[in-house]
Amino acid sequence: MNESPIARVFTVLFTLVLFAVILYLAYITTKYIGKKYSVSSGMSGKNIKILDTVRMSQDKFLMIVKAGDKTVLIGVSKDHMEYICDVDESQLSLTENGNAYEVPQTPDFVQAFKTVLGDKMKNFKQKENNDENKK
Repeated sequence: MNESPIARVFTVLFTLVLFAVILYLAYITTKYIGKKYSVSSGMSGKNIKILDTVRMSQDKFLMIVKAGDKTVLIGVSKDHMEYICDVDESQLSLTENGNAYEVPQTPDFVQAFKTVLGDKMKNFKQKENNDENKK
């Protein structure tokens, strides 16, 4: 174990670069898988669109689905899917993007992280100000 200081520095730098590459690959993989299996983007085709989804429990959902010109409410569970009723599309409040309806997108990880971090920092600063005012 008589490594020179330069060899140790290169070992540490190599380890850090390797770690950064692994994190980047994990990020890219997660982003790809998230887009592929997302209910709002990956589950819609040319003629069938999922307009809205509400989670009722861990594995049970209500979905408003548009197939062609017909809009229906369906119940979806792990092993079963059931038609509930037709839905009057004029009664729905949906965002419109060009000719196709889209489910509002959830923020990506970076945006969600910035929002949560900003809220936490704001709470921390308020708490710090309250502590200073008490003194």
